[in-house]
Amino acid sequence: MEKYVRDGKLVVLGVAQEQHPHRNRLFTQWHQMNWPVLHDPINLMQVRGVPIEVAIDEHGIVRSTRVKADTLEQDFINKTYSAEGTKASQPVQATRPDVSALRSRAEQARSADAWRDLGDALVLWEGVASVDDAIEAYTQATRLNPNDGDAYFRLGVCFRMRYESEQRSPADFQMAVDAWTKARQINPNQYIWRRRIEQYGPRLTKPYPFYDWVETASREIKARGETPIALKTRP
Repeated sequence: MEKYVRDGKLVVLGVAQEQHPHRNRLFTQWHQMNWPVLHDPINLMQVRGVPIEVAIDEHGIVRSTRVKADTLEQDFINKTYSAEGTKASQPVQATRPDVSALRSRAEQARSADAWRDLGDALVLWEGVASVDDAIEAYTQATRLNPNDGDAYFRLGVCFRMRYESEQRSPADFQMAVDAWTKARQINPNQYIWRRRIEQYGPRLTKPYPFYDWVETASREIKARGETPIALKTRP
């Protein structure tokens, strides 16, 4: 895949449903992945399992959701696609969400969706600086809709984020686990939610060692003469 990227035939963009951004960066450094990987700790994409490979052509049209590495060149890269008969959405300029407008909408609409949207904007765009407000927004969403699994999962993400910051409260660790547990009760088959809570559960209940690769990655990166990305929170 790196060859296609170097030759200008392919643009790769990754999205990682991981709690910690620095672990994403270390992993990509280890594997020398020279393309952007977006951090999606709250699973904004609402994927139910990973990995997912999607091939999008030069017109912005999805051509495959079952990409295979061994046939990628033949089935996708070397093909020329026509946009005739199928139009992709018009390009949209990415803009920072208006948090004030989202808050006003949430307060007026009093819907779980509106409060969840506010929480999403706060945690993704303002991070730990606004984590208390994000917790409040997601809490409001769960009060209005006790079956909103997405809100419970994202609430857990925020409690864990605050636990690993200077703003931590002693109860944050358990509050994160409780919120994730509630999300799993609502949807037991959500793979992303299940794996997130398993990361912080008892070692003997883990299906496999989630972060054993960290030491190997650091060692191999150093052997290449590079400095490994420093992790703010060790596994």
